Amino acid sequence: MDIVLTHNPRREDVDDIRRGLVDYNRQFMDIQRTSPLGLFINDPQGKKLAGLTGSLSGDWLRIEMLWISEALRGQQVGTRLMQAAEEEARQHQCRYAQVDTASFQARPFYEKLGYRVGWVLDNYPHPGAQRFYLTKHL
Repeated sequence: MDIVLTHNPRREDVDDIRRGLVDYNRQFMDIQRTSPLGLFINDPQGKKLAGLTGSLSGDWLRIEMLWISEALRGQQVGTRLMQAAEEEARQHQCRYAQVDTASFQARPFYEKLGYRVGWVLDNYPHPGAQRFYLTKHL
């Protein structure tokens, strides 16, 4: 049994591991209440100007990525995307939301939306930086 190391895993390899983990997790959670989530804002040519990705899993909304292009920053686009994701989560009976962010990213933004820091990982991704894990009751 050999270990294959790569710094550039193929999408199929990642999908194989994800499927294995999902199959294992089925015995502990209602897999029917798990689905990916994406909200996007495109320009007239279809180019992404902003978006939020995540998942709905059981009672939780998990926000994985939130990005707003420079052209749309300061126009409440991030707030609108977050509110839309939270509303979709409520429609699926989610009761909580979770997001993580680095000290050089958007902690104050999430806190203004009612998220509270539950845990801090110091010196990540480098010395002096922090990663914040925030949650919110929906």
